Amino acid sequence: MSQEIIIPFDENIVRLPSCLAVHKQLRFNLNQFTTEEYASLMQKLCETKQSRICGIVRKDGLETIVLALAFYRAHPTTYEGIRFEVYDLTVDEKERNHGLGTRLLHDLIRQAKECGAPSLVLQCDLTNTDAHRFFFRHGLEISAFTFYLDKIVQGKTHDQIKVVDISDLAKNEDILIRTEGILQQFGPGLSSDKTPYTDQIRNICQLGPARMLVAISNDEKKDVLGVAIYRLSHHLKYSQFIYCDDLITDENKRSLGVGRALMNAMKHEAERLGLNRIALDSDCLQGRAHKFYHREGFRIDQFEMTTVFK
Repeated sequence: MSQEIIIPFDENIVRLPSCLAVHKQLRFNLNQFTTEEYASLMQKLCETKQSRICGIVRKDGLETIVLALAFYRAHPTTYEGIRFEVYDLTVDEKERNHGLGTRLLHDLIRQAKECGAPSLVLQCDLTNTDAHRFFFRHGLEISAFTFYLDKIVQGKTHDQIKVVDISDLAKNEDILIRTEGILQQFGPGLSSDKTPYTDQIRNICQLGPARMLVAISNDEKKDVLGVAIYRLSHHLKYSQFIYCDDLITDENKRSLGVGRALMNAMKHEAERLGLNRIALDSDCLQGRAHKFYHREGFRIDQFEMTTVFK
């Protein structure tokens, strides 16, 4: 008698032809992969243990068949504490409308709660209207847009703004402490006590792993003007790219070119690494930020859909 169970996927499961067959129904670029190439890619993406893949399989005697899968990640951030983010959630088209998607979504919500995340965040392509309806039925709402840049062009910046990389936090703790006020303008997940604050930023940079840029006035005052936190990321939609967790300008220093200076620094790093993609998420209500991203060459590529835990 067959059983349908939810399990974390190991290397044996991702090597099953049915795993690739289901996943490429969502990510068409996987059509070019053999089963072994796909298994190797997924193992590489999950090396950090922050990225994971799980799903529903049917066990019938010695045979195991993948029916549905989810590819997701949990990692520390300045805004939410722990961010539980689902990149892919898909059900075999032959097995849909039998409750498998609902079962898998509920299990992801359980995992998110267990790891201390305040919400579950799910990335969804703009044109995937069937998925939109499914997630709306289950109480998810569009909370943000994913902006995507695939052509690196640096804008002109002011000489009075200097961007420094303080990712070696032990050597730059004095600057790190001075960034707290700016991050607190946007990051309610951060502690207001200096010791937990610095520990939390170290945790983000080490576990991400992430890098931290600070914009400073290029004068004797050396005022901290803005902060960016970014990481090198890799998933099936964008391949390898830079993901910007935070891009924050001091609310009293806006329209002075601070955001562009920080963005140029990330563009320069993308070019150094041979990448041409940068992505970031922005709350639906941040209209002023959206205008800035469009001026910098970004376009909206995905919806971010969220369910917040009570």
